[in-house]
Amino acid sequence: MWVYWMKKLLIFFLTVLMLLSVFSSAFLCGADFNSEQFTKDLQSYAYYMVSLDNDEVIFSKNQDKAVAPAAFAKLVAAVVAIEQWGDLKQKVKITEESLSLVKYDYGVRTAGIKAGETFTKRQLVDCLIVYGANDVESVIAYNISKTKEAFVEEMNKLVQKIGCTNTKIIDMLGFDADGQYTTAEDVLKIIRYALNYPVFSKAFDLKQCTLPKTALSDEKTFAGSNRMATSSIADYYHPSVTGGKQTTTDKAGECIAVTSSMDGYSYLTVVMKGSLKDIDNDKVDENTCMTDARAMLKWAYSNIRFRVVASPGQIVYSVPVSCGKDTDSLQLTPENEVSVLVPSKVTSHSVLIEPVKDSMPSRIMAPVSKGKVICKANIIYANKVLSTVNLVAADSVGLSLPGLVMTGLSGMLKSRLFIVLEIIALIVLVYFAVVRIYSEKTGKKPKLYALSSKGGEKKPVKKQNQTESKTKNQSGNREPK
Repeated sequence: MWVYWMKKLLIFFLTVLMLLSVFSSAFLCGADFNSEQFTKDLQSYAYYMVSLDNDEVIFSKNQDKAVAPAAFAKLVAAVVAIEQWGDLKQKVKITEESLSLVKYDYGVRTAGIKAGETFTKRQLVDCLIVYGANDVESVIAYNISKTKEAFVEEMNKLVQKIGCTNTKIIDMLGFDADGQYTTAEDVLKIIRYALNYPVFSKAFDLKQCTLPKTALSDEKTFAGSNRMATSSIADYYHPSVTGGKQTTTDKAGECIAVTSSMDGYSYLTVVMKGSLKDIDNDKVDENTCMTDARAMLKWAYSNIRFRVVASPGQIVYSVPVSCGKDTDSLQLTPENEVSVLVPSKVTSHSVLIEPVKDSMPSRIMAPVSKGKVICKANIIYANKVLSTVNLVAADSVGLSLPGLVMTGLSGMLKSRLFIVLEIIALIVLVYFAVVRIYSEKTGKKPKLYALSSKGGEKKPVKKQNQTESKTKNQSGNREPK
């Protein structure tokens, strides 16, 4: 008896193991970067994380929802200056007029520059990006547009050019203003665009900037706002962070944008509308925009890897071919190698390659040369399109002349003209068949008609036999000699 129960217990145990294995595999194959298992602990209202290597979206939440821009507006101002000033080695003399565009209320961040001082355009741009000095932006705005309103117009032109359709700047400094808004997605677009300029990219990575000594002031050094690059702040620090900008206003909440690079992978992460909150019960409020950004970076660098999911020579689909020599199908292969970011435990077999329906022909006509682009295909993981690749002919397919003839005849037989002729011929055949059947049943032959010379009237043609002809001839109607 105990042997019987041991067998039952063993069967039950093995069944449980099999089920766990199935569910585990299903979880790994179906998980995506936004899985609730990870993102449920993130605190901020909006975030957007994108790979700088292949533009793949890693994490996203409310990325297209309107939020206040805060000092991210100053990054737009810096790009306007880079584009319109051109040579940043040129010097700018500070004037009272150039400082007058900004009200210097208590608490407003300034660099303390004074009328009569001279700085290079590069020093002013660096100070604006790293420190966000309002008096520096006032000088930049005045030297480019003379007025705040005109400079704001330039800023809005820039964001529209970049493709930020959900951004409107009212206050050039980024202070809260009615009708002013942006999104985490647009902020990422702005920074991604700005990083194309080496001047911006280098300044974005700086932990501090310096304005040199002048006749009116000593040398000044200003620390950047990105605490995620500071190793002494354990709650926020991540070794991959290379640059960033942290900002806040009442409407915007706590916001940060950081670039990161480690182990051959690079990301740009934007987190907006975070808050100050004790999330680890240590009786100290943490800034959730930075704790969320750090959590996403930790997960990405620990769990995401590039996988080659498509490569030339890999047969992924086939399409019927007409008039092909020795074949009736054409095999398709990716035009080039494609790598995508997926969780490290996911294999290439979990990634689908699906032809785009609108681009996929139902049939190909031979001849086809090897490498000819036939259609496009989506590379899909966890119901999400990660990339697109061209599918090309894996081999050449020659033209079969007999096949071409047969195809031509088949096409002709299916043409409308031929079908009409077939119908007419069928009607004629049916007509004569009916006439013949009628003649056989009644013993009557159908009358033959000829056109009379007058009026085109039809008259029956009387047939004369030889006896009648002879009788007429004998009666005096001689045949001519």
